[in-house]
Amino acid sequence: MNNIPKIKVGIVAVSRDCFPAPLAVNRRKALVEAYTKKYGKDDIYECPVTIVESETDMVDALEDIKKNECNALCVYLGNFGPEISETLLAKHFDGPKMFCAAAEES
Repeated sequence: MNNIPKIKVGIVAVSRDCFPAPLAVNRRKALVEAYTKKYGKDDIYECPVTIVESETDMVDALEDIKKNECNALCVYLGNFGPEISETLLAKHFDGPKMFCAAAEES
């Protein structure tokens, strides 16, 4: 008997004016690629919507991860902490959520 719930985590990247969106996208892609090499791709989803200081982007990302049946959420931040749109994303997502950040020079 297996009583461990099936998890599908949606990975959402965040950008800012001071943090280029392509860098956030590349970081998200690298994270998903490393995970899928080790564990496979059945339980992870790379949300193509990058949140850029916009509630509209947040709503689009939320709709996308729900449409793709994600029941867990990871918001991948750049070199900064969560702000309004990311906080709203977590507030409106029904399930476990996590914020993670990366600090690097390139």
